[in-house]
Amino acid sequence: MCSVPLTPSGESLDAKAALDRGFDRLAGWMRKAESVWDKHAESGEMTLIGRWNYHGALGKQFPISSLRIVYAKGGTLPAACLVRGPSYAIDHKLYWFTPADLAEARYLSAVLHSETARFRAAAYQSRGQFGARDFDKVMFNLPIPRFDAKIALHCDLATAAEEAEKVAAAVSLPEGVKFQRARRMVRDALASARVSARTDALVAKLLDGA
Repeated sequence: MCSVPLTPSGESLDAKAALDRGFDRLAGWMRKAESVWDKHAESGEMTLIGRWNYHGALGKQFPISSLRIVYAKGGTLPAACLVRGPSYAIDHKLYWFTPADLAEARYLSAVLHSETARFRAAAYQSRGQFGARDFDKVMFNLPIPRFDAKIALHCDLATAAEEAEKVAAAVSLPEGVKFQRARRMVRDALASARVSARTDALVAKLLDGA
């Protein structure tokens, strides 16, 4: 976890702006960082704060919503999670979305985590030495409808995701476990509880327009 030099409204603070607002320690740190950037940057056209907030990707997150769903761009298996609370900015290797409510967040989480969606999206993925890799936005080539609380199938998916959260939270992870093994342990628990199979069947119905 690290701090980012932005105001609650999303305004970027370079060394001068931080000093003008009385953030002396931040201003000192930013002066050192900007000096290193100016020395080693390939082009002098972009400032350090401009690079951190490239295309506004950082600033547009502010004010930060209390509920978001994040989705990893890379990897061989999809990974998504719900982020609760406004204390975190999202890294550039994640996509993020602000749902209308918790049910919509869980619905989308269920779809993105499912083996059904992964298998069907594989045709759109780039290929590496070990097969399909990197998801980026290929999942959204699938016909995923917007969440509608009046549709029973959508609510069933949200319920499945809620159950998956409980199963995952009950998995006891060894101290210092690497994330690959941790994810495998969670996947095994979800499979044993039949949550994965039920979610995959629901997602298949959803994508087939049932």
